[in-house]
Amino acid sequence: MTSPSTLDVRGLRVALPDGRVLIDGVDLSIGAGEVVVLLGGSGAGKSTFARVLFERDELDAAGFEVVAGQLDLDRGQLGLVPQRGALFDHLDVRGNLELALRHAGQAIDGDEAADWLRRVGLDPELATPGTAVTALSGGQAQRVAVARVLASRRKLLFLDEPSVGLDPHRVRMLARLIREQVKALGISAIVVTHDVALAAGVADRLFLLSLEHRKLDQLFADRWPGALEDPGHGPDVRGKWLVELEQTLVDHLEQHGDKPPPAGVPKARAASTRLARVAEPLIAPFRVAAIAALRAPVQLVKHPRDFAIVARRVVLQTLLRPLPFYAIVSTLIGYTVLFVISKVGGAGVRPEALLRQIGGSHVVALAPALSALLFVAASGSATNAWLGSMGLTKQTLALDALGVDRRSYLWAPAWLAAALCYLAVAALFALGMIAGGLLVCHHYGITDGWQLLTGDIFDPRPERLRYAVRAGFLVWIYGWGIASDVVAKGGAPKPEADAVTRGMTSSVVACTLWVVAWELATVLVVFRL
Repeated sequence: MTSPSTLDVRGLRVALPDGRVLIDGVDLSIGAGEVVVLLGGSGAGKSTFARVLFERDELDAAGFEVVAGQLDLDRGQLGLVPQRGALFDHLDVRGNLELALRHAGQAIDGDEAADWLRRVGLDPELATPGTAVTALSGGQAQRVAVARVLASRRKLLFLDEPSVGLDPHRVRMLARLIREQVKALGISAIVVTHDVALAAGVADRLFLLSLEHRKLDQLFADRWPGALEDPGHGPDVRGKWLVELEQTLVDHLEQHGDKPPPAGVPKARAASTRLARVAEPLIAPFRVAAIAALRAPVQLVKHPRDFAIVARRVVLQTLLRPLPFYAIVSTLIGYTVLFVISKVGGAGVRPEALLRQIGGSHVVALAPALSALLFVAASGSATNAWLGSMGLTKQTLALDALGVDRRSYLWAPAWLAAALCYLAVAALFALGMIAGGLLVCHHYGITDGWQLLTGDIFDPRPERLRYAVRAGFLVWIYGWGIASDVVAKGGAPKPEADAVTRGMTSSVVACTLWVVAWELATVLVVFRL
């Protein structure tokens, strides 16, 4: 078995679900203290190689065929800097670094976050609490991402297109930073890039993932002088190698850039596998509920700060921000329903008598379903979109690469907070409907409106008790069901931007059907009693 600081891959083959071969027999070994650069054109399989290391289960689930004669890798020692850094947007700069430090088992005695910023050449003032990651420039964000993965004490770093959006000066700064930290910490790195300047500046060895035969070709194997940003390489040497490397890539792309992956035999799938894929959207919410329910207490005890941060974000977007919306809508509905009933009641029945007969039964009957449907559309979609954007921007992958289990860190607090927020929204919705009803009572001169409208909730007559029990049960089951579906669909893989929208839409549809099914089932049960 290899050292934790090395990677040893032999005979790696990756085929797309339709059988086309994207990678065919890749061999790669990386020693301690070495920086290896992978170059290649679009579609050569560079990103797929990264997914083999970090997202093997998702590739398998998507129908890829991944075969390797040897793949020696300690995933607990593999760190990642995704494209554009993938800084956690629910944390400030300091929070990003301290999360990595905590889950690396390092005590945060002093200003460790500022120390890591200094290490990557950034102003330690960025570690001031409240500095949003969205306020950083592209170069700053990329260096914070590097500092974060370094703080996690990983031994093998994978940097995926780390120079995207950087100007030439900052590209060279990034190359020097990578070289300095690899040497200082005694670690290794794989850099995937299209950027010739970064590749030449940082590489001990250069490889081309060939579009011709889908294997790795080592470039300039016998004469590469080493990383050009290391001391000892003058401008003439640097210029010569940059031109030669660029010309090599251009020649390869000109000759093979339009060549599609070779055809192959699609991976056969058993009937059980196809059935599992169809059933997955139905099963996933129940699986999420079970995982989150088991992990929430553990996460709350072991990492209360992490739990509070994620839960606070969910409470903000599912309860606090839409609170005025729920209050206004519920009040209007409560007023409209009672007012219409009072106007279209039975012939010869005085409105006051009709309202006393109805009491608060309309609140008991309507509040659970209406609050659930509005919650799904507004609050549920907000949380779904946030979790989906974390997957789309590779923030969840960055969590995994820091040794942070997304199921404990994200799913558990998000699930619990979303469910409790719905219970609060349902209560608020009922109060809003009562407030609207009080306005109607005031209009008709009914002075005991509060007792009249709340009697069916707090002190129902025996013949109406079952309706109150039904309402309480529905609110309870809606809360956990909606939370489970939102987290399941929001936390599902998001390979492209449309997947975020699809996740939101499918969750609204699924939760609406969930509400309708329970409404119908409980009506049938209650009225048969």
